[in-house]
Amino acid sequence: MIIKTEIIDSFLEHGNLNMVKDHWIYHSIIPGEYIFEEPSYVNKELVVHLYEAIQNRLYNFKPLNEGLWHKIFQGMSIPDTTAIYLIAGAPKPYDGFVREDQSGMRCIILDLVRLCTYADRLEELDYIATDFLTHELAHVLISEKYPYYKHSPKVDVLKQLVFDEGIAHFLSYKEDVLSLDWHTEQMNNRRESVYQKLRYYLTQENSLTQEAFLKANTGSFWDKYASISGMFAVISYCEQGGKLEELLDQGPDVLIEIIEKGI
Repeated sequence: MIIKTEIIDSFLEHGNLNMVKDHWIYHSIIPGEYIFEEPSYVNKELVVHLYEAIQNRLYNFKPLNEGLWHKIFQGMSIPDTTAIYLIAGAPKPYDGFVREDQSGMRCIILDLVRLCTYADRLEELDYIATDFLTHELAHVLISEKYPYYKHSPKVDVLKQLVFDEGIAHFLSYKEDVLSLDWHTEQMNNRRESVYQKLRYYLTQENSLTQEAFLKANTGSFWDKYASISGMFAVISYCEQGGKLEELLDQGPDVLIEIIEKGI
């Protein structure tokens, strides 16, 4: 993996992003727009610790839910050409995401200032580093098998998003994710809410605007209707005896079927 640190290095050295604020990343967070936010009230001790924690974990990467990870991805390995950008300056809620660079290569982008807002103590950052790397590197491997095509029908892209984000959220939600109680009243309400919204967009392609796609996998965690539908569907898949070793080969349709049935 290739770790790109020019943005965060500039911020830590100068205390601002003046030297790098025209970087291509700020032109790609939302396609066709330039969005940038100068960080303020930054705890640099936390940022430096997270910077070091991420680099250490990348050199010897072990994901959350390591056993489940290996079942899903089998012998797949992360390509050596995978680029990971450590940045600051992305606006809320863009903390970790994957975007294409100018050459069309998919890159992982982690905003360290944003990620540090989830921690009050240095010790919490070690978990955050593993959590976000698990999530974003899962996307890399899934896209190796199911690359996104820009001219695919919007409904097909949405189905793929459910699959891609669902697996990534499943692996990174909590350690020992299958031991959690996924059928409390609160969880059942969350499941039905996102399933209902997703089923609507699957049958109303004209309503799949750019804004609808953004809400599919950004914003408040439980409101990301594609991502969270996918995560719940992976849980249901496992509960029904589905083998994680076969999930990638079965592809998006296996999760969409679960969601359409409301399981």
